[in-house]
Amino acid sequence: MRFPYTFPPLFHRAVFALAYASPACAADETAFEPVRAELVAEHVALVPGGTSSLGVHLRHAPHWHSYWINPGDSGLPTTLAWSLPAGYTAGEVEWPVPKRFDVGGLHNIGYEGDVLLPVALKVPADAVAGSNAPLAVTVKWLACREECIPGKATLSLELPVAREMPRPDARVAAAFTTARLAQPQASAWSGSAHDGGARIAVRLAGAGLPSMSARLDAFVVQRKVVGNAPPSIRRDGDALLIEAARSEYFTRAPVDLDLVVTTTDGPAPRGWHVRVPYAAGTAPAN
Repeated sequence: MRFPYTFPPLFHRAVFALAYASPACAADETAFEPVRAELVAEHVALVPGGTSSLGVHLRHAPHWHSYWINPGDSGLPTTLAWSLPAGYTAGEVEWPVPKRFDVGGLHNIGYEGDVLLPVALKVPADAVAGSNAPLAVTVKWLACREECIPGKATLSLELPVAREMPRPDARVAAAFTTARLAQPQASAWSGSAHDGGARIAVRLAGAGLPSMSARLDAFVVQRKVVGNAPPSIRRDGDALLIEAARSEYFTRAPVDLDLVVTTTDGPAPRGWHVRVPYAAGTAPAN
């Protein structure tokens, strides 16, 4: 699921200030890489006028994690800055379903293990078959366990331009399949968000709501709207009611609230994206 992101103001968490500001600290960690990054492509070639799937494959060391678009109480989302031939354009990161990491009283949101961040690449119609397209991306991340280490890598890949649809790259086919299964699906639910001051309540209704027997969670895309502790989720008749404390850093109400509702009761996490209107001073609509 693609979401726009605006960087937050300067961090007020000392641990991250130290991680970024101390060259000595970074130098001490050079022998250890908590995250390894690789640029991969779903197919072995590109097609003029087509759209191809690229991905930044992040491999985390055990017990380390990086961050979602809304990192939670602290942290930084992984960012991608592309360098592409003229006419080529890369889309936004298609963020997989995230999970929670609670460390030292901080509620953070992100990824561990192996995760692929897919990006759609649009190839210009005038790309010349038989030529090669050099693709490069600078990836920045923050990897945390109890301590945090910032990381950066410039990754490159050169793909040929073919006349016909090329075959998938078998080496990364499973990673792209897993990434697609982990994408939040667009939901047909309706609902509303009510800001009651101390707490924010979201009411969702519609076909396909997950069962309360599932292990449910909900993540808000926008920062500084709700607190980052796990929300309360319960059934309210045929609807789902999600309640969370309003963020102590709340400054501006959004027009709409973007949420990802997730369940982890199956072999792999699943998620649904929903956008609801945000209002203050009225109860969530039935």
